[in-house]
Amino acid sequence: MTNWKRGRRNFLIAAVVLSGSVAAGVQFGLPYLRRRAFDFLSQGGPPGGGVGENPTLWLELTQDNQLYLHVPKVEMGQGIHTALGQIAAEELEIPWQNVRVLQAGTLIGPSDNFGTGGSASVSGLYLPLRQLAANYRLMLTTAVSETLGDSVILSEGIFRTANGSTMTLGSAAALPREWVMPKEDAPLKPKSEFLLIGKSLPRVDYRDMLTAVPRYAYDMQASAGPTYYGAAARPPMIGAVMGRVSADTVKALPNIVDVVVTGDFAGVIAKTREAAWAAADKLNIEWELPHPIAQDELEEALNPITADAITLKKIGKVETILSRPDALRADYRTPFAATAVLEPQSSFAEMGNDEVLRVRAPTQFPNTTAKTIAKTLDIDETQVDVLPTYLGGGFGRRSITESATEAAILAYRSGFPVHVGWRREDEFLQDRFRPPTRHHLAGRVGKNGQIEAIQHLQASGDVLLANLPRVAAAVLGSDFGATRGIEPPYAIPNLELRAKRVPLPVPTASWRGLGLLANTFAIESFVDELATSINKDPLQFRLQHLTGESTKRLHRVLRHVGTMSDWEHARNKGTALGIACCQDYGTVVAQVAEVEIDNNLIRVRRIWAVMDCGQVVNPNGAINQVEGNIIWGTGSALKEAITFQDGKPVASNFDRYPLLRLDEAPEVQVELLPSDLPPQGVGEPAIGPVPAAIANAVYTATGQRLRTLPLTL
Repeated sequence: MTNWKRGRRNFLIAAVVLSGSVAAGVQFGLPYLRRRAFDFLSQGGPPGGGVGENPTLWLELTQDNQLYLHVPKVEMGQGIHTALGQIAAEELEIPWQNVRVLQAGTLIGPSDNFGTGGSASVSGLYLPLRQLAANYRLMLTTAVSETLGDSVILSEGIFRTANGSTMTLGSAAALPREWVMPKEDAPLKPKSEFLLIGKSLPRVDYRDMLTAVPRYAYDMQASAGPTYYGAAARPPMIGAVMGRVSADTVKALPNIVDVVVTGDFAGVIAKTREAAWAAADKLNIEWELPHPIAQDELEEALNPITADAITLKKIGKVETILSRPDALRADYRTPFAATAVLEPQSSFAEMGNDEVLRVRAPTQFPNTTAKTIAKTLDIDETQVDVLPTYLGGGFGRRSITESATEAAILAYRSGFPVHVGWRREDEFLQDRFRPPTRHHLAGRVGKNGQIEAIQHLQASGDVLLANLPRVAAAVLGSDFGATRGIEPPYAIPNLELRAKRVPLPVPTASWRGLGLLANTFAIESFVDELATSINKDPLQFRLQHLTGESTKRLHRVLRHVGTMSDWEHARNKGTALGIACCQDYGTVVAQVAEVEIDNNLIRVRRIWAVMDCGQVVNPNGAINQVEGNIIWGTGSALKEAITFQDGKPVASNFDRYPLLRLDEAPEVQVELLPSDLPPQGVGEPAIGPVPAAIANAVYTATGQRLRTLPLTL
C-alpha cells in the first residue's frame, strides 16, 4: 500500500489548549492564570501520542494471516504491548494467536511525540487505535466485497460470503488497488460484542519471555564484527564541572582502543567492559568542584510556610476558620528516594553504511532521546534512529537516557560499534531522585462532624519543571508534577492549596506517580487525624465527605474495600487496619492495610485494594500493575530514603539502600470494579494511598502518629 489518500483533514486529533487561561491571565493577572493552569493540569493526564492517518504504519497483515502491530510505546514490564495488541485485534476481528507486537523506532514505524509514561499508553491510545483499526477493517471489507462480488462478513480473520467464498485479512491487504481512507469514521464494535478487550489473555510475548528471546539494552551487540565497550568519566560529586583532561596514560593501558574527549564529555573505548570502566576511572581530569551538598542544608531549603508559595486554589474563608484555637495542625515529610531500577542503564550505538547512527537504548522517550543525540553531535535527526529495547524498569528514570548519548558520542567519534553499560554505583551517583517534600496541613471539623476548612502548604523539589523551558516555571510558578494529587477529593467548603517550588542542587525528576505518593501520604494521614479527633470511624468519615456525582466512584471503591477487608471486625492486640484513597488521572483507588507491631517493628501483613480505572483491557495486566505499586509503595513507606554527604549520595549500592524483601512483602488482594468509562490510568494511581494506609494502621495499633517517611517506631 503506497497510494494513500486522505479522506478528511484531521483524524482523531486531541489538542490541549490553554489560550483561554492565558487571555484571562493577561486580564486578571498571573495568580489567576496559575490557578486556572492548576485546575486544567490536575484534571487531565498526558497525551497518549496519537496514531496518525495511515493504518499500515501500525497494522501489518501478512499472507499467512498474521497481524504485526508496530507500536511506539515501550515495554518495561507493564504489559503494554499485550493491551495494545488486544485493542487492535478486537476491531480487526483476528484471533489472538495470530497477533504479534513489534517495537517501532524513531525512523521506522509510527511516530510518538510523547513517549511512554504518565499511565497514558492505554488510556491515550484506546479510542484512536480502535478507530484506526476499525477504519482499516472498513477499507478491507469494501475491497473484499468488490473483489468477490458479494457482501462479506469478517470473523476470526476471514471474510466470508453467503455462497461460501472466503478471503483472509492478509490476502485482502495485498489486493492491488488504490486505498482511500473513509471520509467518515467506521463504527466501533459495541462493548457487548467484545471478544478480546476485557479478557485476561496471556501476554503476547510470554513465549519469548520464557525462552529468553527479548533483548534488553545490556544484551545488544554489533550487527557484524566485534563489539567494543565504552565508559564515561564520572564526576567525583554532584555538580562537578569537567575541566582539562589528560588521557595519555590511559591510552597506553592494555585493551584500550580509543579515548574520546569532546566538550564536557570524556570517555574510553576498550575491548572489554571491565577495561573500559577501569580506564575511565583513571582519566586525569581537573574538576571544578561545587560547594559539597550536605543533608542539613537540603532539609533547611524546604519550608512550606513561606510568603512566596504559589496559591493553587483558594475557596472560602480559610484563615478565619483556622484561626480558631481548636484547629488541628500537622507537619509531614517525605525524603529523597532513588528510582533504583533493577537493570543498570546501558545503550548500544553503531554507524550504518547508510550514515545513520543506530542506537538501541532503554528509553521511555525515544524521540526525545534521538533529538538529544542529534543536538549533541550536531547532526540531523534523520541521521539518528533510536530503537527502544525492553526496559528492566522505567518509572520515569528512563525519560532521560544518558547512556544513549554516551554510546552515541563514542560510536560517532570513533567509528566503532560501542556498548556503554553502567555500574550500579553509576546509577546511584547519576540518578535523578524523587524530590523531598514537606507539608503543613491545618484543618477544623465543625460541631456537625463535617470538615469546615483545610489548608495544605507544600514545598517540594522539582519533578518536571527542571526539564522544561524556564518560561514554563516563570508562568506556572509551581511544579505541576510535584503537585500531582495535592487536591483532596472531599467536599470541603473552605480550602486553600499552596505550593513552594524549591530548586535543589541535587538532580530530581519523575518517580513513579510523580508527587502523588507524597501528597496522598500527607492528605490521607491528616484526614485520619481529623476523623480520630472527633472519635469518628475513618472510613465513615471519608464516605460522609464524598458527596455529589463526581465522587460516586470513589465512594463505591471505599465501601467495597471496607467489605473486602472486613473493616468493622476487631483485630487482635498489636494488629490494626488503616485506610486511604486517592483519585488520579481518571482512576479512583482505595486501600486498607493491616499491620502488626512486633517489638516496635512494623510488619505489613495484608493490603486490600479496589480500583475503578474505567474499561479494563487486560484484567490480569491491570492487577499486576496494582500489585507492583503496592509492593513498591510498601517499601517506600518502610525503607527507602536517600541522604547526602560530601556532595554524594551515601548509598552507592543496595547495601545502603535496602528494598523491600520477599519475606517482608504483604499479601495483596486486588479487585477491579466494572465501569462504563473508557480506560483510565493504571500504571501509577495505586501507589498513592499505600504509605498513608500503613501509617494510619500504625496509629490505630500503637496510638503513635507517624508523619515522616520512612515510617519507624
